[in-house]
Amino acid sequence: MRIGDAYTGPEMASPAAWIAAAVVLSIGLALTAGGVLWQQRLASADAHGQQERQVERLQADLVKRLTMPVYGLKGARGALASLQGKFSREAFDAYVESRDLSKEFPGVRGLGFIERVARSDLNRFVAARQREGTTEFRVHHTGQDPTLYVVTQVSPFSRNFAAWGLDSGADLVQRLAIEQAVETGEPTLSSTVRLVQDPLKGPGFVLLLPVYRQGHDPGTPTARRASLQGLLFASLVANDLLRGVAEPAASLLDLRLSVRTPEGEFSPLLATRNGQTLTPAEAAEDGLFEAPSVESTHFTIAGREFRLDSALTQDAVVRLLGLSGIGLELGGALLSVLLAVTVYLLAAGRARAEQMARDMTADLARLAAVASHTTNAVMITDPERRITWVNEGFTRASGYTPADAMGRRPRELLHSELTDEGTVQGMSEAMNVGLGCQVELVQRAKDGRDYWVDIEAQPLHGDSGELSGFLFIASDITARKTLQAQADEARQSLLDLYDNAPCAYYALDTQGRFLQINALGLKWLGCSAEELIGRAGPADFFDAEGRALFSKTFPRFKREGRISELEFNIKGRHGEVRRVSLSATAIYDDKGLYLRSRSVMFDISETHRIRQQLHQLTLDQEAMLESDLVGIAKLKDRKITWRNRALERMFGHAEGELLGVHVRQLHLDAAAYETTGAVAYPQIRAGGRFRTQLQMRRKDGSVIWVDLAGVELPGSGGETLWMMVDITQSKAHEARMEHAALHDALTGLPNRLLLADRLKQAIHGAERSGHAFALAYLDLNGFKQVNDHHGHDAGDEVLKAVAFRLHAGLRASDTVARLGGDEFVVLLSPAHAPDEAEPVLNRLLDALTQPITLSGGAQVSVGSSLGLAHFPGDGRTPDALMRHADEAMFTNKRAGRSRALTR
Repeated sequence: MRIGDAYTGPEMASPAAWIAAAVVLSIGLALTAGGVLWQQRLASADAHGQQERQVERLQADLVKRLTMPVYGLKGARGALASLQGKFSREAFDAYVESRDLSKEFPGVRGLGFIERVARSDLNRFVAARQREGTTEFRVHHTGQDPTLYVVTQVSPFSRNFAAWGLDSGADLVQRLAIEQAVETGEPTLSSTVRLVQDPLKGPGFVLLLPVYRQGHDPGTPTARRASLQGLLFASLVANDLLRGVAEPAASLLDLRLSVRTPEGEFSPLLATRNGQTLTPAEAAEDGLFEAPSVESTHFTIAGREFRLDSALTQDAVVRLLGLSGIGLELGGALLSVLLAVTVYLLAAGRARAEQMARDMTADLARLAAVASHTTNAVMITDPERRITWVNEGFTRASGYTPADAMGRRPRELLHSELTDEGTVQGMSEAMNVGLGCQVELVQRAKDGRDYWVDIEAQPLHGDSGELSGFLFIASDITARKTLQAQADEARQSLLDLYDNAPCAYYALDTQGRFLQINALGLKWLGCSAEELIGRAGPADFFDAEGRALFSKTFPRFKREGRISELEFNIKGRHGEVRRVSLSATAIYDDKGLYLRSRSVMFDISETHRIRQQLHQLTLDQEAMLESDLVGIAKLKDRKITWRNRALERMFGHAEGELLGVHVRQLHLDAAAYETTGAVAYPQIRAGGRFRTQLQMRRKDGSVIWVDLAGVELPGSGGETLWMMVDITQSKAHEARMEHAALHDALTGLPNRLLLADRLKQAIHGAERSGHAFALAYLDLNGFKQVNDHHGHDAGDEVLKAVAFRLHAGLRASDTVARLGGDEFVVLLSPAHAPDEAEPVLNRLLDALTQPITLSGGAQVSVGSSLGLAHFPGDGRTPDALMRHADEAMFTNKRAGRSRALTR
């Protein structure tokens, strides 16, 4: 366009003006493009950071869900050890019922126990289970391998009965996991399987924990296979286990979780697209890997490798990246055009003023058209900030038409109770001094809706430089603010989960110092984050044993990248001590150098306390079983399967000699063995206890008295427990006490008490048989003279001699007793007629009249007066017979008779 006296058309324009305007426009657009790229890069970095944090949260949640059932299995292993390695169904059900599976271990359908069985022993194995009371037990779905892995316990039984008796080794996936668990001694997670007890037959896992006979890991694969007792397992339903795991990230990320199969491929478990969970078929065909923001993370849980693929959703891409830089792009372009026009007008010179006015009018018309059709809200005010012009974008954003806005201040139209007054005040102060500003604030539309805007205000100046008004360009950033709020909420939720998890999460640097730690960990240690981060490590809170273990394992952990279930005692600054279990994985850089750890610490103080109590209980039981006073033995088919040392000492055997011996060897004879078994075992098998006292034989043939008690062991297949106490000495003492109570201490003859008992027996026998018997009452004559002349010791010698002569002159069925002093009673039983007793008694009287030589050499003589009573003629009761005989004795004594008279 050329400048002249008159307008001649656009071909008269000055080339220099066009060149200057083009240069300014190019510079402005280049700066605008650079700003847009910079803002997009920041948005991309923010989106990547949000994606990484969500993936870390998901991974931590998955590790926790798949790891927590291990503690339930370890608790079952401790209970099994306390029961000496034998789990009855009742005991197993009681343990499982004590755990709240749905809350403690989400996704776990049940717990169970697997036993290894050789195919050649299968029939005997099933028969043994049926004898234990589970007659319905059967082994099913067996494979072709010579070794079977049979489910013998499962609980809750009603939900898992289909797995009872199942040969888990018949399934290749489960067999591989079983063999891996047995050889490593570690908790092992199988690849995906279809659980027979899952009615929906969706994907599932089996988590396995080996149990060894000696109660601890033998240390080598060969020793582990040889000492395997069985495997505890947890059945995990993948759909229940993973339910809700992806919801916090669904609005931001498309996800796919996969597990490596034995063939080396990754099988999808869970996939989401735009917040919706995909079916297995849709997940297999999902094109997530084609997304530009896709990232993959690999991690291992209980020996099983997982992969988590993530990418920003389409909505997230639009919110985080699609709108980034639009406001800057439009505003920069508009300002570049305005500057180019200004330069062009200045370059054209004053002579073109009229032409410039026409050109500027045309340019402003074009710019107005651009401003009118842009998506941003554009508003121009006068110096007093009254609106003089608005574009269509303003009307779309606020709902106010140009007629509604003209002459009014923006605050009057757009102010909301949510508008930050401090931001508005700062904006006003900048414009009061003629400066521009850029702020974010809440405005209210005509319909009452609040929305966020990023608003830039620039002053406008006239030709003389005076302030002519302000230009406002506002971009609606409500979607970005909403997304940011959601991201902040997700971040806060993740932080809450991190801080308030039921375990301590932390990260360590290469020196073993804390890089970060959650709130629960800080509470356990009694410190603030400022006291720990970069200054201390967990070893500072361990005891001496724990520090030594940490110093040994931390270098190995940095090399190998993984440790699990190390136990330590930690003591916080507040003095509280707790037992913890530590597991961790290492994070490396691209060169394989250690960066940090992901560590988790669980409080197992209660579990450790129970474990210690169980250990102490085992020691107490062993101490009781090895008592020196009580012999104890377990019998199977009346053969000794276990014994303590006290039993072998009791029967005079060397250590180990009684193991496997038939108890017939301990009884006096075959009759005693058979009688004891016939009486004891029916009572024991009925659930009772048997106890008796009997004589048994030692190894050297000597006989001992034994107090024997027996009971059947529940769930042992007929095994019985017997306790034996040697009571030989107490029996001998009892016999001595009984003899002293029933016999005269001087003569050894029965006393009045034993005579009364035998007299009652004689009466009962005579009444049954119809026989008669005689009772004689004797009183010595001349005994007082012996005492007076020779002393009481001589009298005792006379009494002993009289007792001997009386006892020698009687039959075995007769009884002679001393009542006291010089009075004796003779019981003659049986007798068929009264006169049969007279010859016997006369012989006794003759024997008594024979001289007695005392120990001092002197000889003395005594006689006897005798009274006789006959049953039943003289009485039918002991008192009547004794009274009659006593009266007859006194009658004969007064009459001076010393012969036995029947009448």
